[in-house]
Amino acid sequence: MLSCKKLAAAPIVPPLFKYAGLILLLVSACMQAGAASAPTDEKPVIPPDLYHEFKPVPDTENAIINWRRAAAVMAPLEAGDIKLISSCWIPGLPEPSSDDLNHLNQWLQRNHDALQLFNGSLKQPYAQWPERDPQNPQPELRSLNQMIFARLFEADQQAEHGNFAGAATFLEENLKLADDGLHGDPSLFDYLVACTQRTRTQDAILRLASRKSVPVSLLKELLNHLPSLDTEVTIYSNAISVDFTRDYYSKYDVKKTVDAWLKISQTNEVLSILFSTNLVRPAKVILDPSLVAMHPKPYDLNAQLDRETRTYRIYRDNTLTVYSNRDNSLELESEENEDQLLADIKPLMQAVTGEPLPLSRPAAQKARAAYLALDNPIGRVSNCSLLGFIASDLKVCECRTEREATRTCMALLIFEKQKGHLPAALSDLVDEKILPSLPIDQFCGAPLNYSRDAHKVWSVNFDGINDGGSGGKTRWGGKDAVWQIPELN
Repeated sequence: MLSCKKLAAAPIVPPLFKYAGLILLLVSACMQAGAASAPTDEKPVIPPDLYHEFKPVPDTENAIINWRRAAAVMAPLEAGDIKLISSCWIPGLPEPSSDDLNHLNQWLQRNHDALQLFNGSLKQPYAQWPERDPQNPQPELRSLNQMIFARLFEADQQAEHGNFAGAATFLEENLKLADDGLHGDPSLFDYLVACTQRTRTQDAILRLASRKSVPVSLLKELLNHLPSLDTEVTIYSNAISVDFTRDYYSKYDVKKTVDAWLKISQTNEVLSILFSTNLVRPAKVILDPSLVAMHPKPYDLNAQLDRETRTYRIYRDNTLTVYSNRDNSLELESEENEDQLLADIKPLMQAVTGEPLPLSRPAAQKARAAYLALDNPIGRVSNCSLLGFIASDLKVCECRTEREATRTCMALLIFEKQKGHLPAALSDLVDEKILPSLPIDQFCGAPLNYSRDAHKVWSVNFDGINDGGSGGKTRWGGKDAVWQIPELN
C-alpha cells in the first residue's frame, strides 16, 4: 500500500481508480488468504466497533443499481472531453466555443436514456453500493463520474440561459447523488470517488455564484444546504467498518489472485503505487505464485489481526482531531517494517538474482528454503504499506476543509453582491450574519486564511504551515491549498 515516503500532495484517486481491481486482488485478497484457508473455528471475530451490519436493499429500491443500469447504455466522453467539460465547474476557465458546445450537447443527447435512468435514482428511497468483485469493473463508479459530468454541463447551460433556479436544482440534486454514494455502505474507494464528485459540484456552485445576475436569496439557499452534508467523520467511520468487515469475511479465490499477478505489465504499475521503489521486486517475489504455493502458511491471519484492528482504529480516530494532531505512528512503523523485511529477505533475493518473474520451477525450488524461513511473508509485505488509509484520513480533512472554503467563498460573494466590495476580514461575514461562525481549517484548527487584495482563501494544507497562500498546479498540490474567489461576471 502507498508508502508514507510517497505522501506528497499528488492526486491519489486516478491511479487507485485505474487499478482498483488489481490492487484489490494483489493486496486485499492476499490479506484474506489466511481467512480463506483457515478452519471456520479459527476465523477471527470482528471487534464490535469495526463491524458493519449490512441490511440488503432490494434492487428495485436501490439508487445505485440505477447507476449500474445507466452505465450499460452510457455513451462515454471521448478523450480530451473531460478537460473541455471541466469549464462547467471550474470558475475562471474560458467559455467553450460554439463548436465545443455543439459537441458536448451531442454527447448529452446520446446519453438521454442513461441520464433518465441516472436521474431516476433521485427518487429511490435507499442507496447501497453492490459488493465489489475485484475481477470485474464496477460500472456504477464509471456511471457516477460520467453522469455527474453531464448534469454539471446541463446546470451550466441552464445558468447560461438565465434559468438560475433550474441550475441550482441540478446542483443540489448532484449533492444528493454524491451523498447517496457516501451513505450507501461505501468502501473507502467508493468514498473517495463520491467525494471527488461532490467537490466538483461544490466548485460548480461557486461558478454559479460568480454570475452577477444570480439572486442573493438563491445563493443564501445554496449556502444553507452545504453545512447539512458536513458528516464526514461519521461517513468515514462507516466506510472503515465496511472495509474491515468485508476484508475478514469475504471469500478468497487463489486462482484469481494468481491470474492477476501474472498480468505482469499491469502488476508492475500497481506495485509501484503500493510500495517504495526498493520493495517492488521483493514484493513480486514474495507474491510469486510458485513460492506462495509452497508455503504452509503464507499469510498468518491471527498474527495480522491485532495490527489491522489498530490500523483501522488509528485512522478512524485521526479524523476526530485536526490533521496537525494526527497519530502518524503507523506510517513510521511501515517504514521500519520495510527496512527490517529487506534485511530479512536478503537470502531469498540472492537466491533469485537475475531470475525472470514469475519464477520457473527450478528457480522456485532454488529459493524454497529461504522463502520457507520467512514467517507470514504476505503479511509482512502488506505491513510495509498503507494504501487507502494514507489517502483516506487525509481525504476527510480535505473534504471538511473544502466544505468550509466553499461556504466561505459563497459568503464572500454574497457580501460583495450586497455591499459592492469584498470584506476586509472573514469576521465581517459573521458580523453580517452570512456565516454563523468563522470557517475553520481542519488541517490546523485555526480559521481559514483570507486575502481581499489577492482575492483568495487558503488552507495551510497537510504540513500545517501557512505559506501565505502559495498554491500549486492543483488545489492540494501546493504548499497551501488555495481557493481563488471568482470574479463577479
